Amino acid sequence: MSQRTAAAGARTGDEVMKSLKQRPDLPSRVRSLLEGVLERSANQFEHAISRTLDEFEQELFKLAERARSNEQQHARFEALREIKRGRADIAPRFLLHIESSLAHLNPSAGRTPESNKRAGATTNGSTLELVDSEVLEEDLALQEIVSKSEIRHSQALYALAHRFGVLAGSPAWEPDVLPLGPAQLGRALRHATRCLDLSVEYRVLAYRLFDRVAMLPIGEFYEVVNGYLAKQRVLAHLQSPSARAHGTAAGAPASTPAQEESAAAAEAPAETPSDYAQQQHPGQEDSELFSTLRMLLSGRRRATTGTTSMPFIENGYLASRDDLQSVLGALQGRHDLMQGRGGKPRDAETLRQDMLMQLKQMSPQGRPAVLAEEDSDTVDLVGMLFDYITKDIRSDSGAQSLLTRLQVPVLRVALSDKQFFTQREHPARMLLNTIAETGSRWIDDEDADPSLVEKMQTAVDKVSSEYNGDVTLFRSLLSDLGSHMQLLARRAEVAERRHVDAAKGREKLDLARETARTAIERLLKRGNPTPLVKTLLEQAWTDALALTILRQGEDSSAFHRRLAVADQLLRREPTADTPADRMLRQELDVGLSQVGLHGDDVRAVLGRLFPAGKAANDGTAPKTGTDLGHAANDPTRPVEAAKPAAEPPRAANDEVESATSLALKLKSRARLGGDQQPEPVRVAKAIATTLTPEEQQTLDRIRTLPFGTWFEFTTNQQGATVRRKLAWFSTLTGRCLFVNQRGARTDEKTLEQLARDIVRKQAKVYTDKPESLIDRAWKAITGSLKQFAGADTPAPQGATA
Repeated sequence: MSQRTAAAGARTGDEVMKSLKQRPDLPSRVRSLLEGVLERSANQFEHAISRTLDEFEQELFKLAERARSNEQQHARFEALREIKRGRADIAPRFLLHIESSLAHLNPSAGRTPESNKRAGATTNGSTLELVDSEVLEEDLALQEIVSKSEIRHSQALYALAHRFGVLAGSPAWEPDVLPLGPAQLGRALRHATRCLDLSVEYRVLAYRLFDRVAMLPIGEFYEVVNGYLAKQRVLAHLQSPSARAHGTAAGAPASTPAQEESAAAAEAPAETPSDYAQQQHPGQEDSELFSTLRMLLSGRRRATTGTTSMPFIENGYLASRDDLQSVLGALQGRHDLMQGRGGKPRDAETLRQDMLMQLKQMSPQGRPAVLAEEDSDTVDLVGMLFDYITKDIRSDSGAQSLLTRLQVPVLRVALSDKQFFTQREHPARMLLNTIAETGSRWIDDEDADPSLVEKMQTAVDKVSSEYNGDVTLFRSLLSDLGSHMQLLARRAEVAERRHVDAAKGREKLDLARETARTAIERLLKRGNPTPLVKTLLEQAWTDALALTILRQGEDSSAFHRRLAVADQLLRREPTADTPADRMLRQELDVGLSQVGLHGDDVRAVLGRLFPAGKAANDGTAPKTGTDLGHAANDPTRPVEAAKPAAEPPRAANDEVESATSLALKLKSRARLGGDQQPEPVRVAKAIATTLTPEEQQTLDRIRTLPFGTWFEFTTNQQGATVRRKLAWFSTLTGRCLFVNQRGARTDEKTLEQLARDIVRKQAKVYTDKPESLIDRAWKAITGSLKQFAGADTPAPQGATA
């Protein structure tokens, strides 16, 4: 078994599975009832697990199609094959764990170890342990699923806990150990998936799919089990505390136990097997999660005001949903209400006050308006959503202005369609997410694309002026904005590729020039050349050698021939006029013309170097066909360099320029590739000696990063940041090329500088969040509300807080 499989089962590996046949000590009636519960569980969860695995396979296939790399796609297909290999074992292992939890029924099994400690019992073998990070991630995912399910189905679990207490001859069971309770089902799911060799990412995905398929509609299953036990006269008269409170408040007469038992038997659901997961209605998940958010808001009200109800307003007027939509429609296009107190953007509380003021003006006799509890909760939740997505945006930014103008239309959508809260594909939610993410990241950047800013402003303008209840407007604007962003992405990709190609070409030129410079330096050490010859070889002829390396390679005959030209130039007698000198002059003429020297400058240099052959050959030296062909097609060469070097002969009495002026002219000329004086190339191997150990480790990690990694750089002492994309880097020279979101080159760094910036906290790798901004907002809001609910909301009787 792999390490990740072992880690996934670390919490359940020591559990001893037990069957009901191994409990001969159970009374026959209790055994019969437990077998009936197990049969209904099998009918329920065999179908639910099959559907979960089907959706899991579909989701993995979709993820594989959207993979960003071959490695990622391979990992997802491997996970898909692993599911197909082991899916036949999942349901039997799941049901085995459920049967084991039923078979462990005894008078002391209904309490958690913590409860036993509070009651004075001792617990053997209690130890502290270090929890693997992957196991912890699974724990948190399952804990979230269990908590939501316990909140949703608290009344059904209250009844089930008391009925299992009767079967075990004990008080009501605690939710954490209750057979068929959410916590035990989570342990069963973990035990069932231990046979799969999956990473924690895919295990958590499987848990969340099981939550959607099996745990959301599980309330009906709990009703079936409670109904079955009630028909078997196990607390048939049991009522939940809320039901008893409701009956007392309504003045209902108390019923006798016999009447309650009869009513329970009559109202119990039929016991025919059914797939409750398949009975889920569209949108049920959304309404369930919205109800959970409202329940958590109720817990916050209890913690802050001591009551879960809305505050009472004497002589208040209950505003209808139509009144609310009418008032919001009037506020939607009013730009004078975009600002709140102190000139800041309007927040949720300011919007609520403006809305209540408008409602009061249209209410009978100007009575104060009161919102229905669900509408009030919706206003609060949308306000919390906008507070989250704008918390890191400057109040005076263009992105803040766009989001402020979207607040009223989005609130109108949420009031009429609760699927906005959790349905990721909801068009209004997707448009809000696009505006928020793009606006917060790019719209206020100095490199922002003007057309994108204009497109986003147009979309918000249309929503503010045209939305009146039809969400297809959001879908249309989202499609238009998405098409424009795809166009910009393609343009950015083309621009980025152009800069990368240029950077690669420059690196090749620099490396070729470095090789040529090193070769010339070796030759110069052998003699004592004149200043003109030394400058010629160090400047123009070094470029000619570099060009030859780029075209034909360092090992080519052309490179060695031109290197021999430099050697001969150093060895020759200044006044010689031999056939070898004429060939040397010809090679210099062709080579200097190829690197961009003007014809007059070439003749002047050759006239100074070869005075004896000037009159006969000045400006008329033939060029080899090969070199001329290369010169004509050289894209790096200036236009004038592409012309033939031959020009009308100069008059015999023309004054030859001095050697000093020619040397200065060679030094000042533009070099091959456009640089005046290119810096020597530093090979990356020499960098390591200048770095600290921490910087060296950071440098080693940077070299493993893929091209396209985004970095976030701090630009000032106030903490302002910009994001830049590492489009390319060289492990030979250590150069990095960064571009912005438009694909434009921003600056060039070395790997050494980047490593130092990271160590000094001036830069960091920016990783896109796996969830959208809106998803992260709802998760943060839920977590914030749970702090109030967990601390102050009382748990149902018989359940732990």
